[in-house]
Amino acid sequence: MFATITPVIVPIIVCIVLGIWWGRSQPSFPNAFVGDLVMKIGAPALIIGTLGTTELQLKALLDVIVAALVLMAITAVFAVVVCLLCRWPLRDIGIPLVVGNSGNMGLPLCLFAFGPEGLALSLGVFVLFSLTHFTLGSALLAAEMPGRALLKSPVVWSGLLAVLLVAVDFQFPLTLSNTLNLLGGMAIPLMLLTLGVSLVGLKLKDVATAVAMGCARIVVSVAAGVLTVALLDLEGVLRGVILLQAATPAAVFNYLLAQQYRRSPEAVAGLVMASTLISFATIPLVLVFLI
Repeated sequence: MFATITPVIVPIIVCIVLGIWWGRSQPSFPNAFVGDLVMKIGAPALIIGTLGTTELQLKALLDVIVAALVLMAITAVFAVVVCLLCRWPLRDIGIPLVVGNSGNMGLPLCLFAFGPEGLALSLGVFVLFSLTHFTLGSALLAAEMPGRALLKSPVVWSGLLAVLLVAVDFQFPLTLSNTLNLLGGMAIPLMLLTLGVSLVGLKLKDVATAVAMGCARIVVSVAAGVLTVALLDLEGVLRGVILLQAATPAAVFNYLLAQQYRRSPEAVAGLVMASTLISFATIPLVLVFLI
């Protein structure tokens, strides 16, 4: 079992640690440039290339979208309850409790654990959570809809195009497939490196509260994941993908949005860092459960 789990979790930890090392030892890291590179080129190429070339039926893609919606809804209900009980600001803390790191950590986890099929299904979760985060999430934080910014998002359009390609069972020419795979191949390692660098910049001010919020993120989401797979009676790779995505920590983008809209950025930073550190212990437990 240890030999099975190690190839899944160790490459991810190594990439994150390299990002932490870079953030501490090197003079700069072009976060904005790398973020644009991933979100405008790497991630869209990964989404289209993977969903367009993997033997994935339309029903399987629709199933993962439905499962992700149910997971998000249940997590949101649990998050509201936790925020009310703990008297945490609902808009500021509720959204980070719901939106996990489905990209930086979720994609490589599902890839290494379940192969190309796991990556393809996890991309459905990633696109849905990203779309919701930057529409409804941003609207709740800013008290206004993002408008045209959403229509300009390459991730949104690539997700819609990928669904269309799966629906019509389109097969890419080898040249185009190789090009997309080459461009998409940079997305996951850059996401992990950026995650490591971002953790260096996060500062913990209230350790006790940060740990409590980090634990709440993991408990709330994992519980929602278990309830989701039970309610929908999910099996096989889809079940594993939903549980692994549910086990991911709060997304770093939560902190960036909190900082942009001035919604308790220090508390959200603590939540992101604490949940990430806690997940290094809880994700292997989820892998043991799945295996």
